[in-house]
Amino acid sequence: MVRVFNRQRRGKELENNMKRILLFALSAAILLCAGCASKAVKTLDTQEVANKLLSAVPFADQMSQIESETALQLYGLDESTVAKSAVYESTGATAEEVAVFEAKDEKTAKKVKEAAQKRIENQREGFKDYQPKEMEKLKSPVLVTSGKYVILCVSDQNSTAQKIIDSYIK
Repeated sequence: MVRVFNRQRRGKELENNMKRILLFALSAAILLCAGCASKAVKTLDTQEVANKLLSAVPFADQMSQIESETALQLYGLDESTVAKSAVYESTGATAEEVAVFEAKDEKTAKKVKEAAQKRIENQREGFKDYQPKEMEKLKSPVLVTSGKYVILCVSDQNSTAQKIIDSYIK
């Protein structure tokens, strides 16, 4: 009788151990699946973001939209890297600029950001002798990459521009 009781007890212990192992395995699988899920990247309307920056950030000069082809040339980009763009620049008296690019993908967004950084460098070179007071704007322009989007705003109001950009990407 004691043997039968011990067999039943061992059987229950084995069954409980199997339940624990199964529960642990399922928990681990759920955690792994949750960790592998990709974050959804917001879809931005490049023109809407640019318009919001133009209306909310005070610019000293008149801002004019430039054609997509011209913008790509200014930034040293080609059509294979950019899906959409909205680029505005001042009349030339100031370094002010707004550029919103949607790259083809996140990998090419890095190239677009590098092109924007090069554009800033070129502007610094151009304005250092022509309009030295504009150098302040070019010291720390707002340049943000989020997913496949690259946003640049050169102005006196970086905090305002940053808040607007954050409202779209976060």
